[in-house]
Amino acid sequence: MPDTAVTVPASESTHQKRYFNAIDGLRLLAAVNVVWFHLEAMGGFNDLGGKPGWLFRIIKGPAFHASLFFILGGFIFATKFATKAAEFDSRAFLKKRLRELYPLHLITTLTMAALYVIKRWGTDEVINVPKLIFSSFMHLSFLWSFCPIGSLNLNTPSWALSAMFLCYVLLGPLLKWSITLQSRLAVMGWMAVFFIPLTVWGLLYGAIGQPNIYQLFHGFAPVRFFEFGLGALLARFFALRNEHKRTPLFIAARCDIVVLLLCGAVFFNLSSTVRSTKTAEWLSYHVLMIPLYLTAIYTMSIERGLFARIMAQNVVRKLGRTSFYPYLIHIPLMSVITLFCERMLNYKKFLHHPINIIIFTILLYGLSYIYVYAIRNKRREKNVLIKSKSLNL
Repeated sequence: MPDTAVTVPASESTHQKRYFNAIDGLRLLAAVNVVWFHLEAMGGFNDLGGKPGWLFRIIKGPAFHASLFFILGGFIFATKFATKAAEFDSRAFLKKRLRELYPLHLITTLTMAALYVIKRWGTDEVINVPKLIFSSFMHLSFLWSFCPIGSLNLNTPSWALSAMFLCYVLLGPLLKWSITLQSRLAVMGWMAVFFIPLTVWGLLYGAIGQPNIYQLFHGFAPVRFFEFGLGALLARFFALRNEHKRTPLFIAARCDIVVLLLCGAVFFNLSSTVRSTKTAEWLSYHVLMIPLYLTAIYTMSIERGLFARIMAQNVVRKLGRTSFYPYLIHIPLMSVITLFCERMLNYKKFLHHPINIIIFTILLYGLSYIYVYAIRNKRREKNVLIKSKSLNL
């Protein structure tokens, strides 16, 4: 492919290099929703008895879930790297993401493997050592999202990390291809194409209808890549837009109206009216949400209106940037806490009380915040300083 095919015009470079502060608020919203969705499935909020209904519809839906993470991932990385697509170094990028995420993935997987043994030690339950070893290998090798069948579920959210790393591997070619699209109409056409596998995959699961293979269909990395690709295409669509000549007040009002309509559409999509059958429930969850998420990300990227300002608040934005860490650690951490409460304190209802869940959520995000901003970022600054000194010598 000729070099000119990956050249980004100066007018587009301005858009491509932007950082969208309001997007981090969406990441936080999705992460908290997923955390509470998993905790509710583990028995959380039991004391509320399913009331209020509107809140449980949002939590159990869930209203915001992994699809939003994959679309956001494609959008953010395409925005960040599209101007340098020709010289994008996939190996360096993968090494950096591995350094940032794999240590925690290793810790959480081994923690869940240890809990599997501890919970069965001294009981009548059999510890299946070969299966435990196989499951640990599948999780730690990032193969679990490709084939979870026959494996223990050591840490449910780790499937997303497995699928995301496939997206990282394909990011370089995706970037170089996406910036060859020179019109918004062409981008929309390819977005429609990327939407097809998601729909066909859902219809296939509906036709098979076996609950025991749900995780395979839910987390299958090659299909999740198309969500990531839709995010990258959305970034291209955004970069090719013409600046609005209307007044900022008009744009802000329009963005807020769109957000309100999207909230209503998401809430309705969670209803039993839409999710009347297993196939309809799957399509509602994995397909119908996608255009709503794409519209939400595009609207927030304009960064106009009250909702965008709220999402772009400093504390919201910073917490949103930590979202992958709470996502990976919340089930192992909650499992350790509940085991301690049950075995050591004889307190068997830690998950049931909503106050406990709120405290746990604050602890979860507080620890993640401290790690990212007091440890990880400081380590990055130190490494940059060391490199700069070595280059000056």
